[in-house]
Formats: sequence, C-alpha cells, structure tokens
Amino acid sequence: MQASNRENHEQDRRREVRTSFFTRKLASKLREKGQDIPDSVIGFLDTPLCRMDERQRTYFEEKFRPLIPRLSAVLEEVYMELGADVEGWEDMLTFGFSNETPITICARAVLARKERQAREESLIKRGVGLETRRIVLPPDLVRA
Repeated sequence: MQASNRENHEQDRRREVRTSFFTRKLASKLREKGQDIPDSVIGFLDTPLCRMDERQRTYFEEKFRPLIPRLSAVLEEVYMELGADVEGWEDMLTFGFSNETPITICARAVLARKERQAREESLIKRGVGLETRRIVLPPDLVRA
C-alpha cells in the first residue's frame, strides 16, 4: 500500500507545474511590490514556445511581448540584488532551459543589457585611460 502511495505522489509531482529560478524570483519580486502573478501566468512563463497552443501564441504576441521590457526591468532588480554576474546569469539560462520560454526571453534581455553596460564601461575606462595618457606628459617633454 505504501509503495502505491509513493508512486502516486511521484506521479503527482511530475504533473505539477515546475517553475524556473527566474519565474520564482520574478514572482517573489513582484509580490514584494504588491503585485501578484496568477498561477496561469506563472505556468505560461515556463511554457516552451515550441509547445504553445494557438491561444497561448496569440497571448504571447498580443499581451506578453509588450510586457517584456517591464518584466525584464524587474528581473534586472533581482540580478542586482543577487549580486549576479553575466556569466552566472548566462549559465542559468544555458543549463536550466532546453527550450526558449517567455521567462528566458526576459532573462536574456537582462543579460543583453548587462553585457552592453559592461562594454560601455570598458570603453569609458579605455577612453579615460587614453585621456589620462594624453594629459600626463613625460618630464622631458614638459621642459621643452
């Protein structure tokens, strides 16, 4: 009897909607802000695009796409609070998901923004270094 109960419990667990790290963090952050995400949306966030039915595809295109910048901004707050880095975030995306989902699109938007910021900061640092080199002249040139 116990083996049967354990098997049923395992089957129920497999049927449960599994929420990803990014979806859990997004939902938690939005709850902190006083905004709850319905369970149906939580399930949608982790639904692979290739498995969406026609109704879900329509919802994705018409309702979800416009929310991507807003949801990505919330995920970026999570990124900052975690003290995450680009490589770790990318690893979570690479190894945590076999298919593209709505939440991975939002998480990739955060990653793209962070990579762009890192490039800009690198360019600024190099530019500052060049400016510094132009301003600081060797002593023999200053006397001339």
